[in-house]
Amino acid sequence: MPYRLLDHPADVIVAVDSDTLEGLLADAGRALFAVMLDVDAVEPLTRKEFSVEGRDEEELLYSFLEELLVFKDAESLAFSRFEVGIREGGEGLRADVAAYGERIRPEHNPRSDVKAISWHGFKVWKDGDGWHARVLLDV
Repeated sequence: MPYRLLDHPADVIVAVDSDTLEGLLADAGRALFAVMLDVDAVEPLTRKEFSVEGRDEEELLYSFLEELLVFKDAESLAFSRFEVGIREGGEGLRADVAAYGERIRPEHNPRSDVKAISWHGFKVWKDGDGWHARVLLDV
């Protein structure tokens, strides 16, 4: 499994591992929605394209997850699949994203609502095994 949920006394910590930075963002997006609902029940009926930027990999992932929360809160959208392309641009990195999902429905079996992405303990790094991230979700 490309992500796992770690114990935390009040919130949810997501650990994500991937071979590529693009995969790390995609798996982190899927993990975000897996905390909130049955992500496997989300059909890829809607495609949303957007871009986010960050000075480094941490800011890029944070911006990506924050943008997903905006779609969830403003448009009641949940996503289950992501296509991510990353390139250097401007002052750092830019991710061009196509997210696939649908409006949130009762059939998605809602769970905890993620209110925010926390910078507390937020970490992205690369080693010989690939890319890794730890993200604290405020539920």
